Amino acid sequence: MTVRQIFYACEVRGLVAKTEGGYRQVQTQVLAMRRQDLLPWEFVSDGTRWRRSVHSWDTTEDFLREVASGYRRNLWQDQSVRIEVWLEKDALADVLSDLIARWRVDLMVSYGQSSETFLYEAAKEAERAWELASVETYIYALYDADNGGDRAARTIARRLPGYAPDAPIHFERLAVTPKQIEAWNLPTRPPKMKDPEWTPDTPDAVELDAIEPDRFVDLVEDAITRHVDKRAWDVAKAVVLRSQMALTRNVRKTPVLSIRYWIRHFASRSPGPS
Repeated sequence: MTVRQIFYACEVRGLVAKTEGGYRQVQTQVLAMRRQDLLPWEFVSDGTRWRRSVHSWDTTEDFLREVASGYRRNLWQDQSVRIEVWLEKDALADVLSDLIARWRVDLMVSYGQSSETFLYEAAKEAERAWELASVETYIYALYDADNGGDRAARTIARRLPGYAPDAPIHFERLAVTPKQIEAWNLPTRPPKMKDPEWTPDTPDAVELDAIEPDRFVDLVEDAITRHVDKRAWDVAKAVVLRSQMALTRNVRKTPVLSIRYWIRHFASRSPGPS
């Protein structure tokens, strides 16, 4: 969970006030609990910070073994569709990371309003998939229920078909919807008065973080599995497993001289020091 998700979970249970002071109280307590080993460090997600590093291996055998285990087949090629999950907030990306990896779909983090470059490139990917293999694109958008989130979602729905008019692109606002706010009794926050579309009649906002994490993940998974032919999916996974096993066996049989040759070959094609 993100800290904001924890805050909303506490707020709806009456543990803290729905104020910035209540949020800071949750921040302080969560940090104290982690430092005292009352809460696992990995329980709290932080998708806003990340590390850059150069991947390296201890031996050539380790390199080839990882290459074999890292083989990934496109499991969607027998499904006739491709799926993209569009997410407003990078802080929530880690909450969905396991699900995204399991179902091999693209997660598009837009950081609020998408740039025209981001929209154009996404549209062209959908266009290529249609032209090459008659694959339709389904987009499921996760945005706050406020003026900014509504505006960003409308932009995706309008711009993508405009940049790829011949490709079938299906758009659905997966969250946060008025029906979800009512059915799940989601906590609200005051609207942002600085928003250009703000008026005195603007309703209270509801953030994605207000949806409980398990429900949030289930919501996305349900949308993905609408399109999955389970038999074709299981067959494709079995093919991947057999291929990985065959590659692993070949690694064990590869002479050391041959391994070193391929290491030098790959290194010579990579920029920077080997």
